[in-house]
Amino acid sequence: MWGNRLCRECGAPKRLVREHRWLSNGTIVQRKNPYHRMIFIECENINATYRNIEEIIGVSIGHLLVEAKRKATFDFIDRFLPAGIKTFVQLAGARIIARNVTALGGTMGYGKIKPVEIRRIHGRDDYATFHVENPYSLPLLCGDIAGAFNAIDRREVGVSYEQISPDVYEVTGRVSRHPLELKERLQGRRYKYKTGEIEIERCPACGGPGFLSRYRWDMESGIIVSRDSGHRKAMIGPAALESVLDELQHELGDTIAETVIEAQRRFVRTDFYSLEEASSEEGLRRHLSLRGMGNLREMEWSEDGLSLRLENACLHLVLAGLVKGLYELATGRDAEVAWELDAGGSFLVKARPRA
Repeated sequence: MWGNRLCRECGAPKRLVREHRWLSNGTIVQRKNPYHRMIFIECENINATYRNIEEIIGVSIGHLLVEAKRKATFDFIDRFLPAGIKTFVQLAGARIIARNVTALGGTMGYGKIKPVEIRRIHGRDDYATFHVENPYSLPLLCGDIAGAFNAIDRREVGVSYEQISPDVYEVTGRVSRHPLELKERLQGRRYKYKTGEIEIERCPACGGPGFLSRYRWDMESGIIVSRDSGHRKAMIGPAALESVLDELQHELGDTIAETVIEAQRRFVRTDFYSLEEASSEEGLRRHLSLRGMGNLREMEWSEDGLSLRLENACLHLVLAGLVKGLYELATGRDAEVAWELDAGGSFLVKARPRA
């Protein structure tokens, strides 16, 4: 099977390491497209944050998640597939590439995904159905399937799902047209990077980050789990998540920033993250950089609060909520948070006691 070969030294999939680069500036990028940024993040963080947002605003955002992830996955797979393979698919069919792409999803922690039925006669009724167990995020996984087939088949795909049993779904992508207002607005962003000097210990066998040995890849189930905490992880692109937040701001106004920060603060206050790891500058720098969230340049605890300065940050509102939640956990006091992106590209965030 594609992608199921693990490094004998660190235990990480060789394909995951081959397709991505962990850089010294606190970012992870697709090797074939350095503008396509990735993060290695806890699945529960993603899902709980969006559940909290929906609870606060009282509206489902699942359709936005699907569409944004469709666009990001199209960009990823379009760069991933060589031109010759795309031509082959056009002539011979999509099943073999579908198996390849779903195997790649397994290495990235997306769950167990298997093609069930593919109808491809270049007509309006073409479709592809997948059996999915334990998806890392159901709406994001639906977007992945739609985006992958956009890239493979070069036609637009709508997606639907049916729950078969707990944590098991049948997901179907059909030739379709997407709402123009979403198609035009939900565009992923391009990141600009500053250089950094973060030292990353490398696996002597595969060359990937040595810290990947702290995780267990179950290739049969498509699940990545921390050996220390038991938390599930996945490799995803932050641009899709940020485009959803931008769209929410377009629809709901500037108050969405406070909503996202509050949603992340609620999640952090569940004690999901280790306060010990995040309370020191070196610990938090390592925590953020290995996840691809940016390069922590300065961190200061004082009577006035907790302040951070990061370069190459992504998911700024989520990071602001993270800092606010960590400060409240450490001090037991309610906090308020302020943040800004300065002209030099640094992200500044400070949590202080609520007045």
